Amino acid sequence: MDRRGVVGFPLRLSVTFVILAVSLPAMLHALGCLEGGAGAAAAEAEAEKVRDAASRAYYSGAGSACSVDVSVSRDYRLVIGGEGADAYSISVWRGGEETSRTYMQRPPVRILNAEPLEISGDRGLLLRCVSSGAGYGVEVSVAA
Repeated sequence: MDRRGVVGFPLRLSVTFVILAVSLPAMLHALGCLEGGAGAAAAEAEAEKVRDAASRAYYSGAGSACSVDVSVSRDYRLVIGGEGADAYSISVWRGGEETSRTYMQRPPVRILNAEPLEISGDRGLLLRCVSSGAGYGVEVSVAA
């Protein structure tokens, strides 16, 4: 190195660019995973809101109703109810992949919809406790 640092500066600059080139893809991948995790957590929070509203309607007895507003990002969707054990669950889906599932355990509230209800975007839901041949359950519909 000479007195003006002319020889050392290009070497330092080269080392800096090599470090950036090696570490930048890993940082971008980590940032993408963090963003996906935040979206999934928000969708799971909305599923818990629906679960809590179903519990309130169920505990209030037949004929009672409860409404809840949900906001699910466009990348995700909630699937409420279904056949068999799915009638007691709310699933969070991203694309064609299920990311999580919440079961209504205490109380074991059964969703009585004939078909699973898929929710995405900003929606208002109406949950009504009804009596069926197998006992009480909750019907979920999109509020008008």
